[in-house]
Amino acid sequence: MRTLFLALLATTSLSVMVAQPVSAADLPLPPVYKAAPAPPAFSWTGFYAGIDGGGGWGQTSHTASIAITGVPGLPPLTTGNFNVNGGIIGGTLGYNYQVGQWVLGAETDLNWSNFKGTFNGAVVGVPFSLSSQLNWLDTTRVRIGWAYDRALFYGTAGGAMGGLTASASATAAILGIGAAATLADTQTRFGWTAGAGIEYAVTNNISAKVEYLYVDLGSQNQILLDNVKFTTSMVRGGVNLKF
Repeated sequence: MRTLFLALLATTSLSVMVAQPVSAADLPLPPVYKAAPAPPAFSWTGFYAGIDGGGGWGQTSHTASIAITGVPGLPPLTTGNFNVNGGIIGGTLGYNYQVGQWVLGAETDLNWSNFKGTFNGAVVGVPFSLSSQLNWLDTTRVRIGWAYDRALFYGTAGGAMGGLTASASATAAILGIGAAATLADTQTRFGWTAGAGIEYAVTNNISAKVEYLYVDLGSQNQILLDNVKFTTSMVRGGVNLKF
């Protein structure tokens, strides 16, 4: 009987313990979640290298530096302005430094080009043609821009130099026999350039840009007595890798 009483007492105590409500203090604490740290703000500061390419259009002219018409009082012969156009492709190196939203930088590029134009005419019945062709172009410029997050709006200006070929050809019939002559002269020309563009950072290290540049390589004598003027406008796209 005593054993039965102790077993009954133990069962009753266990039932009371099970039925007793659990207090809030006995419950486990919920996990604490911390917000992920904000990513660092993007900066344009750093060196970069890239490739670029595009096309352009412009004007050139050839003017005889002395009167060669043989008629006293007549002005030197000139073609007036005629059009040039073509493509361009090359590489870029540069550095940007960002202060607040302002971005200051320097950039140089070297491009192959085939901007070319030809003028056809005749003097005293002799047909001739004059051509200008820009073979390569190098610009070294400063860039000043305003950054809006990953977008950079900039203006740019600096010096330019390029390899310009001027050529002249004429054909004539002498005693019923056709004769032709061609002269060409390639020189390194110096001038200036200015333009504007927009660049967007696709990732922290890769950006893409579109820009417009105007280039003026001035006037200079080529082929002895031929003063050649050359200007061009171009639109280029490019991709840069920031180090």
